[in-house]
Amino acid sequence: MLTYQIRPRIFKHAAGEQLIFPALCKICFHFQPPQPFGAQAGGGRTAVKAVAASALFNANSGQHMIESKEPLSPLDVTIEAPTRILRLSGTTLTVSQQFASVTEMQEMIESIYFALPSLINIPFADPPYIERVDGKVGSASFRWELDRWHMEFRTTTQQHQEERFAKAWERMGIISELHRRRLVAGLHYFHVACRLARASSIAGEFVAEVVLNLAKSLEVIFPPAGDGRTRDAARTGLSTLGFPDDRIECDFLPAMALRNEIDVGHVELGLFKMDQLKTIHAFTERAEGAFREMFERLIGRIESGAGDIAHHELGPPRAEAIALIDRLQRCTQM
Repeated sequence: MLTYQIRPRIFKHAAGEQLIFPALCKICFHFQPPQPFGAQAGGGRTAVKAVAASALFNANSGQHMIESKEPLSPLDVTIEAPTRILRLSGTTLTVSQQFASVTEMQEMIESIYFALPSLINIPFADPPYIERVDGKVGSASFRWELDRWHMEFRTTTQQHQEERFAKAWERMGIISELHRRRLVAGLHYFHVACRLARASSIAGEFVAEVVLNLAKSLEVIFPPAGDGRTRDAARTGLSTLGFPDDRIECDFLPAMALRNEIDVGHVELGLFKMDQLKTIHAFTERAEGAFREMFERLIGRIESGAGDIAHHELGPPRAEAIALIDRLQRCTQM
């Protein structure tokens, strides 16, 4: 749980200012999206009861939202507790509290940042998240920010980018062959992984799902030979593409291992140390480039005639899958 979201953070403050404890602190949590907090009329699925509204539907994406003619006013909630005062004003929750140390303050911030949105999500139609945290320790202002981050870019030129598009179009012929269904699936899973990596609004939000799709791309591209040993099959396939053993073990197979062992395909409630989390995050940050290279090598090998992907004969889904659909259909008709 939260394996991929918990990141090292720091309290960034202006030069010359110091965060001195004990102190009376004001911590501001800034929520998104604005509509359910009464800060915007549209953009979500929250409608005001007994008020006329316009439903909007995007027939291209399937996305839909609603906008009430008389929207909510900014939410205004005050909760007074023995040790703190909470005030929600629109999208901003301000917590006023005395803290003895920066550690104590950070623990409170983390508990609200990671837990409160999931509780609000139950009664709210639009899933909330906290986009940023800032505040004051005494008179000193601070921002709660990531301690480090990884950035990756890809350089190109006008001509090169246009050539890339044209090359992609040429490759449509490769994936149109029915026996290359595994290649289509692998490309799809990798595309989903890349989209999820770009779609997140908070650090690490969908990284577990990114890892899941990377693992699925390996598994479908390099199927086991009947013995179920998926990692060995991936090792053999990657070696055929010219990747050395150290790169196979460090850049690719961790996706399968993480999927099976650490909070991706199965629940993980253990408390990892921050250094352990950093090791996990380091792989997820470099994985996309390695997988992109893998697909370039694989498709290039097919284009040159040096090899091909494992063939897949079209056929019906597994009996277990059909049985599950039948059960779901019965539930739908109830």
